[in-house]
Amino acid sequence: MLKQVKLLCLTAAAACCIAGCSGQDDGVITLRMAQASAADGAIGLSMDKFAKEVNEKTQGRVQILTFHNGQLGNERENIESVQMGNLDMAVVNQSVMVNFLPDLAVFDLPYTIQSTAHADKVFMGPIGQDFLQRMSQVRLRGLAFWESGFRNLTNSVRAVNSADDVAGLRIRVMENKIHQDLWSALGADPVPMSWSDAYTGMQQGAIDGQENPATVIDKNNVVEVNKNMAMTEHCYSTVVLVMAQSSYDELTPEDQKIFDECLAKASLDERALSRQMDKEAIKTLESKGMKVTYPDKAAFISRTQGVRDHYSQNFKELAAQIAALAED
Repeated sequence: MLKQVKLLCLTAAAACCIAGCSGQDDGVITLRMAQASAADGAIGLSMDKFAKEVNEKTQGRVQILTFHNGQLGNERENIESVQMGNLDMAVVNQSVMVNFLPDLAVFDLPYTIQSTAHADKVFMGPIGQDFLQRMSQVRLRGLAFWESGFRNLTNSVRAVNSADDVAGLRIRVMENKIHQDLWSALGADPVPMSWSDAYTGMQQGAIDGQENPATVIDKNNVVEVNKNMAMTEHCYSTVVLVMAQSSYDELTPEDQKIFDECLAKASLDERALSRQMDKEAIKTLESKGMKVTYPDKAAFISRTQGVRDHYSQNFKELAAQIAALAED
């Protein structure tokens, strides 16, 4: 009975928020912030902390309600709701934002981002700021890039100690042509599949493995069906924080300043937390029986050069700027 009551309350709250029932009440501005991932990841925890700090520093004038696990729809739906002003803020995967800003596809290319230091230079520097500003072209206010982390390969067949060991593995990938071609270039058999079906696919042997950041691998119990993880770090995943311009304009200049300051701090803190949780996840996976290997990435990089060459035709100059930052 309690579960039914809780479910009804959550459903009512979600329906109320989608309908836009939040807003200004007794001088308090209520904003809704949604994401599709878990509440206990670095992104979810950072959203909640950001919301708390904004509320405290505005002395209760601005309240941010956070919604996790796709409560208010999938990522594309959240973006479109923000565009229409029916949702105040959304945190969405950069790969989904490609549908709105095609040049973001540069970050789907394998080994475009080579380290966390490189990522910070790109996403917290002029390139990241340019992308955020360009979001106004698609009726969004770009707020920040946060980190999901480097993606790594797991499988149930064998330990991957070199690029040669990837050959023949059936790997679940996102429904993204670049990612499919990446694994084909390495000799694997990429299988586009929704993440919700991946665990069952691995459990039943329809696929051999998958690729994701270590925290995602840990929190989704992949170790129960895959005992091998290779630290391939082939792609770096980010999420983008976007906001309805009308919602931002609703804040007073004083509260906009507080909002911006809290966001800047949250963006630094989220990156630090993501990296801490990533290290902890690797240790946790090892304690649960996951064999972790660290293959030389040189062969992975060389064998996927064709993928970078093919897909970077539309943004050669941008790709060159990103590569140059890795050498600084």
